Amino acid sequence: MRARPPDLDDEAVTGALADGWGLHTTSVEYLPEGGGSHHWKVADATGGEFFVTVDDLDQRDWLGHTREEVLDGARRALTTVAALRGDAGLRFVVAPLAGADGALVRRVGVRYAVSVYPFLAGTSYQFGPYTDPGLRAAVVGMLAALHAAPPAVAGIAPPRQPVVGYRGDLDAFLREPGRPWDAGPFSRPAQEALSAHAPELRAVTAGFDRLARRGAWEAGSVVTHGEPHPANVMAVAGELVLVDWDTVGLAPPERDLWLVVEDGSEDARRYEAATGHAVDPAAMTMYRLRWYLDDIASAAHLFRHPHERTTDAQRWWDGLAPRLGSLASWRKTLS
Repeated sequence: MRARPPDLDDEAVTGALADGWGLHTTSVEYLPEGGGSHHWKVADATGGEFFVTVDDLDQRDWLGHTREEVLDGARRALTTVAALRGDAGLRFVVAPLAGADGALVRRVGVRYAVSVYPFLAGTSYQFGPYTDPGLRAAVVGMLAALHAAPPAVAGIAPPRQPVVGYRGDLDAFLREPGRPWDAGPFSRPAQEALSAHAPELRAVTAGFDRLARRGAWEAGSVVTHGEPHPANVMAVAGELVLVDWDTVGLAPPERDLWLVVEDGSEDARRYEAATGHAVDPAAMTMYRLRWYLDDIASAAHLFRHPHERTTDAQRWWDGLAPRLGSLASWRKTLS
């Protein structure tokens, strides 16, 4: 997140680090990076550097519906990540550091949860499609290894159903598209923009539901990362690693693959040869559409509820019109 959480200061974060991980920080820097979590870079008296992630328990609906459920979901996800790194020996997995009591995540106040990672000095890649064939091929190899994680690790991973995040906000809008919103500075223009596209949005959402009901998506589920786009890949000391594993979970391989390969491409065939799994075009379409609708539903969630004119809110508003402009293309794809 670009904006700092208004109700969480550096002292609260460093206090949690001292209590949970025995880290007595000598420097603290907020990092305005990422799209869903808050991040800090800290150093301690020994010269060690750490990457601290703080998640808002009210903004993680794929992990649960209450703060306690979200916290439990985060624990299960990070336990899976630690097992991928330790038990499965996947060196490209960047796992959290265990605290003094062995915990991988710790609550900060009533609303937030903190986890700690080694700070990695390396090269990050830009969010978007893979434009470097070599990088894409390397990530395909990592996904093939991840999806072959042993049953003992797979048994820890939480299942990830193909659902749209903040679906309740999207459905509430579709039931009453003309009802004005007044929760913040972007509420009214966002409601009006969405309302102008309500018939198309309703049709595309119904198309997603048909795909999601298509059949046994759980058959052949593997451990997936969830968001293996280039911005979650780093080159560190000559090796590539995958970061940001809070979305890890059991799902069809296409949950990862749609972000990396094109249907029928050489990279897809390379994955099929490595794993024996035939890439399913319908599943690729479903996950591509789920991501698209998730963005729109997230915007509806933000603008239906109280918000301020922050950098993050402005970014969501600026992106809403281009997203809505793709609805006609999606209707054509689904027809």
